[in-house]
Amino acid sequence: MLKWNKKILDKKVTSRIGLLALLLLFFPVFCSHGGEHIVLYRLGMKEPVAWDQLRRYLGAKGYKISMYDGPDNIEKHVENVNKINKIKASALIAMDFGAGEKNQIIVAVTTPKKGRGNILAIEEMPALYANESRELATSLASVFNKGVKEFPLFPLLGVDMPGVFLKIDYTPDTTNEVFEKLHEGMQRYFQRGMKDER
Repeated sequence: MLKWNKKILDKKVTSRIGLLALLLLFFPVFCSHGGEHIVLYRLGMKEPVAWDQLRRYLGAKGYKISMYDGPDNIEKHVENVNKINKIKASALIAMDFGAGEKNQIIVAVTTPKKGRGNILAIEEMPALYANESRELATSLASVFNKGVKEFPLFPLLGVDMPGVFLKIDYTPDTTNEVFEKLHEGMQRYFQRGMKDER
């Protein structure tokens, strides 16, 4: 009787260890981007329907989305940046997004200006996140088969997080494909840390 109970106990322990190992193995897959907070800094035409579709799509994928309208003057931009920096998001994507007559994608990072002192000027902030911003840009560009451009970007001045510029013009029949690729690029960026930890 004792041997029989020991066999049952051994099987239960073995099965629980196996279950625990499977959970630990697949946990990163289930939590690939949970809790990531993305700031979308809207530039260009700001078509309400397109932006609403994008927000709903990314929200359904588990991202928390904050949207801000990009201004045309530095004073309003500084106000926005102060609000954006307080929310401690994972990344900012300055985005010109909308339906058009042809598909066009541009992915860019800003030209970082390195600071010399302990207190950084507004144009020196992007240099703190130059590597992470380039990784985000590369992740996004790769899914669209594009290269990453580099030039000064006004919307990224003062931003205290990784940030990129993304211009997406798409034809209405490619909407879902564009959304899926955008999600895939963001997922690649957020999963990079998990791969490094393994």
